[in-house]
Amino acid sequence: MMFSSPLLKEKALARGKSIYPKVTVFSEILPLASKNRVQAGQKPRAASSSCTQELQALFGCLKKWEFDDVPCAKQHTSYMDCVHKGAEEAAAYREAARKGTLGETGTGGKQSMTSAQFNKIQKLFPQPNLGQQPYRQMKRLPTQDYADDIFHRKHWPGKRS
Repeated sequence: MMFSSPLLKEKALARGKSIYPKVTVFSEILPLASKNRVQAGQKPRAASSSCTQELQALFGCLKKWEFDDVPCAKQHTSYMDCVHKGAEEAAAYREAARKGTLGETGTGGKQSMTSAQFNKIQKLFPQPNLGQQPYRQMKRLPTQDYADDIFHRKHWPGKRS
């Protein structure tokens, strides 16, 4: 029968770690604001399956029949149908992106918008003072003293002044 918690024994306290969970406090260094435009991370493309299940079935059949493709004609046709269907979906997506109809109704009933379309809408309805920084990160204000460590840089490695 234990009368005290094992956390409070000398071993736990001797490790120098706190027995309480670490508390993280959010400090806003820069104002939380979006910009009037977004950057394209990668080229937009249609979300389609990569036909991995059909390809695995084809390779399993080929391995079973020692790479003789005659008994595996059914798996080969299902894989090629999947590839052609994915190519058709990608072509329809590219055509819709070219026409600019992705935001209204996307392929397959899904709604999606390209970054160019979003930027076009943001140009039509700009938000005031977004993306224009009248401040710099780590800039001392005139009311702040030089001696104060307001950016917590006292213990940073670097050139001593």
